[in-house]
Amino acid sequence: MAARAAAFADPEVIKLASEAFLPLAENCSPLQTQQDAKGEYFRLVAEQGHYGGRTVPSATRQGQYAFTPDGQLLASINTRDADKMLGMMRQALERWQALNAQQGGAAVESGAYERDPRYPDFYPAGGVVLKQTLRDLPRPEDHPAPQKRPEAINFDYAWFMSEEARDFVPERLEVGARRELPQRIVRRVARFHLLDSVRGETPPWRDKHVQSATMRTEVVAIDGDRVHLRLDGAVKNEQSGTWAIRPFQEKLEGMTRGYDCRLRGELTYNTRRGTFERFDLVVAGDRWGGTEHNNRQEDLPSSPMGIVFQLAGDTPADRTPPHANLWDYFDIPPEQRPK
Repeated sequence: MAARAAAFADPEVIKLASEAFLPLAENCSPLQTQQDAKGEYFRLVAEQGHYGGRTVPSATRQGQYAFTPDGQLLASINTRDADKMLGMMRQALERWQALNAQQGGAAVESGAYERDPRYPDFYPAGGVVLKQTLRDLPRPEDHPAPQKRPEAINFDYAWFMSEEARDFVPERLEVGARRELPQRIVRRVARFHLLDSVRGETPPWRDKHVQSATMRTEVVAIDGDRVHLRLDGAVKNEQSGTWAIRPFQEKLEGMTRGYDCRLRGELTYNTRRGTFERFDLVVAGDRWGGTEHNNRQEDLPSSPMGIVFQLAGDTPADRTPPHANLWDYFDIPPEQRPK
């Protein structure tokens, strides 16, 4: 997003963060209410910072924080500006050095904690984890909204449980065999991943906003344990109503947003291991409209947008959950969710 491109891509910020800090990225949304040691620790730090105690225009605690292991805030800010970020980091280092001189840098013990059951770890061990990349595609010269930020890019992750992995593969393992993917998988992709979050974040589609959605696979070759598949599909999402297209501004009537796209993928499934060795999926189509926090207020006309999914790695960053309420994401009934 904009902040990542502006501040965190700055060479000086990267160098200082890598050499003088232990960088950590977290989603503050659950941590603001999470009733466990992790949530309590975040709130301890955040309430000392730039948004401490704030409820208007929102209660968010987004931003960048520098703090000690025992939760003492050194400095904080919420900015996209690299110079302001560097100023905050240098201030934090000065305070850390002064604190170290006084206290000798005492160690803090850490350990396991009982996790808030409302925020479990749904990571699909043995399943399919895909890294998603989104960006705008080139526009024709006569487009009504010239492309102003072609460098904008965003990322997410898609999760499918181990028992869902086989749902991508036709039951008959022979060339030409086909399979329509289950709607629970198709609509998960459509609702939570085929979104215009290139420049910011946007709400997921509700089920009623999915106008049409199909995905199917076909066996195109078999090489020993490896089954090579082609994936094809089409999705159209559309919503109309009243909402804001600028943060914390007036809600406007007659708004619309949508994404009309085609999907094409090349997959390789290893039948002996029960895992995918390749999962390359490309999505291309036209998006239109904007929402409160996706920075499209000057870019509402229909324009091309592309999405790519590939197998994720095994780094800690690649365990990042999808940007969604995971209870909704996995369509878990309300009666099965903790209160």
